[in-house]
Amino acid sequence: MTLIVLLILIDQITKIFATRLLERIVVIEGLLSFDYVENRGAVFGLMQGSNYIMAALSAIICVVLIIYLARLIKDGKTPSIGFYMVIAGGVGNIIDRIFRGYVVDFIDTPFIATFNVADMLVVIGACFIILSQLKEIMKDGK
Repeated sequence: MTLIVLLILIDQITKIFATRLLERIVVIEGLLSFDYVENRGAVFGLMQGSNYIMAALSAIICVVLIIYLARLIKDGKTPSIGFYMVIAGGVGNIIDRIFRGYVVDFIDTPFIATFNVADMLVVIGACFIILSQLKEIMKDGK
C-alpha cells in the first residue's frame, strides 16, 4: 500500500506543478510538450461533462482491484506491480474529479493525446497485468 500512496503523491505533485507553474513548454517540436489542460471528460476528451459518472466508475474499478489485490496477498501470491499502478492512477484521477471538478492533463503528444502521470500509471499498469497473466498462462501450459 505504501507504493500506491507514493505513486498517488507523485501524480498529485506533478498536477500541482502543472496547475500553478506550467506554461507551454516544447520539449521536441511536434512530438512532446507540456501544456496545462482541464479534462472534464474521459479519455481523448470524450464524454465531456460526465465528471461524476467517470469518478464513480473509476471508484468502482479501484475498489474491485483493491479487493482482488487483498485476496492475492492473503493467498500468499505475489501480485503484479501493475495492480498497484492501476489503483494509484485511478485514485489520482478520482482525487482530481472530486476536488477540482476536472482532471489535470499536461503531457502533450500530438499523435496520442494530452495526459498525466495517473493516466500513464493506468496504461503501463494494465500492460504489466496483461503480461503477468500471459506469463502465468504460458507457465501453466494452458
